[in-house]
Formats: sequence, C-alpha cells, structure tokens
Amino acid sequence: MLRLAMRKLGNPDEAKDIVQDAFVRIAGVKDREEPISDPPAFLRTVVLNLIRDRQRRRKTGQIVELKGDCDPLEWTAEDSPSAENVIYHRQRLRAFEQAVKSLPTRSREIFILRKLHGKTHDEIASTTGLSKAAIEKHLYRAMTTCRDLMKHYD
Repeated sequence: MLRLAMRKLGNPDEAKDIVQDAFVRIAGVKDREEPISDPPAFLRTVVLNLIRDRQRRRKTGQIVELKGDCDPLEWTAEDSPSAENVIYHRQRLRAFEQAVKSLPTRSREIFILRKLHGKTHDEIASTTGLSKAAIEKHLYRAMTTCRDLMKHYD
C-alpha cells in the first residue's frame, strides 16, 4: 500500500500519512453489519479514495505546503478559506442539490436514504418494499446521474 501511495503522490511523507489513515479507518469498521469479503481489496480502495481526496483538496487549495522559511504560527493564524474556495464550494453544493432534485422520485428517495442517512440496503428494502436488486439499480442510476451532472466540479 505504501508503494501504491508513493507512486500516486510522489511524496514519501504523504504516502505514509495516507496509509496510516487508511489503517485507522479500517480499524473503525469492525462494527459493520456485513463482514468485509476481501480485506486487501478493501484496504486498497480506502487508500485510493484517500489519495483522491488529498489530490482534490490540493487542487482546490485546501492543502497548503509549508516551506522551510514559513513561520507555522503565522500560517495557522490565517486558517479561514479563501473567498474563491468558499464560492467554489457553494456553487458545487448548489449543483449537487440540483442534481439530486433532478433524479426521479424513487431514485432520489433511495439515494437520500443510503447516502445521506446511511441506511443499509436491507433497511431501505424494508422501508420501500423494493428488492435489493431494485435498490442497487436505483442507486446506480442516481450515482451516475449525479456524477455526470457534477463532472466539471472534480
């Protein structure tokens, strides 16, 4: 995992941080209802997601690289986001809200139950009366629709 992170990030310290964060996150997953069927693949997915998050934050200016001549006290004094960053995230949130509103009613309901309320497929099935396969189809359609409508914000 460290080699993967190093290859993607190009920075050994960041790679170590990512891998450590991944193990910390996986350690907190023990209380899942469904056991992880392939732990190495799950770890790889977590590492790749953390790398993507890091790269996305770097792109939007949320990660600031400290230089040797920078005083950390001065750096922490200005921890408020830039106006551009605030505007970007507000626009992204509005676009996401519009994407969710554009979904068909049933897909929107299932998407909200799963992604915003954290309900499992079993819980959604018992609430809606749909099969797990139908729930997965609705979620897939909702996710691809939202992804397509939000692609210029990535």
